[in-house]
Formats: sequence, structure tokens, C-alpha cells
Amino acid sequence: MYMNERINQRCRVKKYEDRTSFLCLDMNENPEGLPEAFVKGVLEKLDGRLISGYPDENRLIEGIAARDGVRGDNLCIAPGACAILQAVFQAFTRPGSRALAVAPCFESYYMYGELYGVQIDTVSCETAFKLPFEKMREEITENTELLLLSNPDSTAGGIWTSRQLAELLDICKRTGTLAVVDESYYPFGTAGAVDMIKDNPYLIVLRSFSGLYSMAGLRAGYGAGNARLICCLSKVLPAYNVNAAGILFAEELLKEPRIVKGLIEREEDGRNYLLKMMRKAGYEFCARGGNYIFIRPRRLPEYTAACLRDRGILVKVYRDGILKDWMRVTVGSRKIMEQFWEAFLVCDG
Repeated sequence: MYMNERINQRCRVKKYEDRTSFLCLDMNENPEGLPEAFVKGVLEKLDGRLISGYPDENRLIEGIAARDGVRGDNLCIAPGACAILQAVFQAFTRPGSRALAVAPCFESYYMYGELYGVQIDTVSCETAFKLPFEKMREEITENTELLLLSNPDSTAGGIWTSRQLAELLDICKRTGTLAVVDESYYPFGTAGAVDMIKDNPYLIVLRSFSGLYSMAGLRAGYGAGNARLICCLSKVLPAYNVNAAGILFAEELLKEPRIVKGLIEREEDGRNYLLKMMRKAGYEFCARGGNYIFIRPRRLPEYTAACLRDRGILVKVYRDGILKDWMRVTVGSRKIMEQFWEAFLVCDG
């Protein structure tokens, strides 16, 4: 029996736990979810016939295309942005290819690099919350087949400006490098890159319905790019790869811009409250886009996070690197942020 040694040798730890009893502020999730009235309304449309048939993604693609100002053949959907990232490695790399990313970066970059024999080169951030734009420019060469960017970058804590993205993409045009911009945390305060695909045949943008759209449990995302690139990706992605429930909820949300607007306003209200309280208390923090805020606790982050966990609140901490003195907190409504802040003062006091 043949066994792929790249997969067999890969060490991957999956940690599953029941998170239902926690206030989850450690991942790209809306801690409160979609409005209950909207959810109940959509569930009424999720009948037996819809579940028994294979899902139809065409209406969802049409809805995304109309909203984002692109054509349907510029889009492909998948169960989350990560699934499209894997398809990119399958379709556009080969053993011995070289990819370039910022360090620290998502573990999935290294995982797919190992699985497909791709060398992941990195440009390290010298300080927290400042992405290495100049060094990245210098490192993109004809030998770089894949450029992996996240905007905003939740692992390094920075953002790429529109000007910086445009310059990096121009270099990719000259070197023939495929650029992948992961916008899973869009649209919380950062400029999107989807409008750049019209003038760039070397760009794929990844987006998710997890954070703002509050559908992490339904696993839906999409990729946008040149029609030729999307056609190639579509040949790699499985047929019917997003389930009918995920497609239905995404379709209905696109029809309800007022709900999306309300989700953004709710997040902004919670963010403004937390920023005000941290300034008043003299805490160091960073909030540069994304649905999260970095906070520098006065005690060891691991200690404060463990204390918060004992009080039913999960936050993200880092073992080492430029963010080892910080914690990342997903932002929710003011009610949620008041609950977090009260517990945080006790745990970090």
C-alpha cells in the first residue's frame, strides 16, 4: 500500500473541546452570532428537499459578484478561505516551489508547504504591528512562485495599505509571482483588494463568511481572481464543496445589507467602549483593523488568559515571538466587551 510520506510525516495536533460554555474571544468568530429572528427566518427555508438535493452555488456567486463588482467567472466558493488556500497550493505549485510570507504567519502555510513540497521562505517582522514592507519588496524574485499575504494580518498584528499592496502586486507582475491576499478579517477597517483583480492576472483574494458574517460553523468562503486562475482553481476544488445550509445563509445575508450594517455597528460600539476603558486604565493596545484588539497585560499573558478561562472567557495568547507579551481579543458588542473588561480587570489587577 502506498502512503504519501509528506502526509505521513506531518505532525499535526488537533485540539477539540466543547466551547459552548465559554465566551469565545480567541478566534475569528462573532461571540454573539446572527440575530435570532434572521436565523429563524432562514431555517424556515431549509426544508427537506433543499437538504436532500445537491447544493446550487450559482445564485450565491451571482450575489457576491453583484456586491463586489466582479463577474461570476471571477469567483469560486469553498468551505472557508483555508480550503481555497489549499487548492492554490495544489493548482499553482509543485515540489521544489518557493513561497514567501511574513513571519509570524498562519501555521497552514507551513502545513500546505510540507504536504506539497513547497519551501516557505519568510520575512520576519522586527517589531510588533509593523509589517516588513521594504524587506518584502526586496525578497520577491523570479524564483518566488507564491506570495502569501494576510490583510489585516492577525498573526503579526499589522495591515498592508492600498499603496503597499499595489507596489507588491506590481512586483509580482514583473516576476510572474502569484499573490494570494487573505482577507478573512475584512471589512473591519481595511481596504479590500478585490477591485485589483481586474488589472492583475497574478492575484487571488480570499474572503470568508466567518467573522463579520457570523457563519464560522457553516464553513463558507470564496476566492476572487482572474477568470483563468479561477477556472484552474475550480478544477481542483471538489464539486458541491459548500453545503446547502451554508449557501442558503450566505445568500440570505447578501439580501439583507441592513443586518450586515448592524453587525458592523455593533462591533464598532464594542470596540470603542473597550478602547476607551483601556486608555482610561493606561493599558498599551493596538487596534489596526480586523475584529480584534491586541492588549499588553501587566501580568504574564498566560497567567491572565488562564484566569480569564477560569471565568469562562477565552482569549488568544502567543508562546514566543514578537507578540509573546500580548494577547489578542476578538471584539463583540458593548455588552460583550463590558463582560470581558470586568473579568480582565480582576485577572490582570
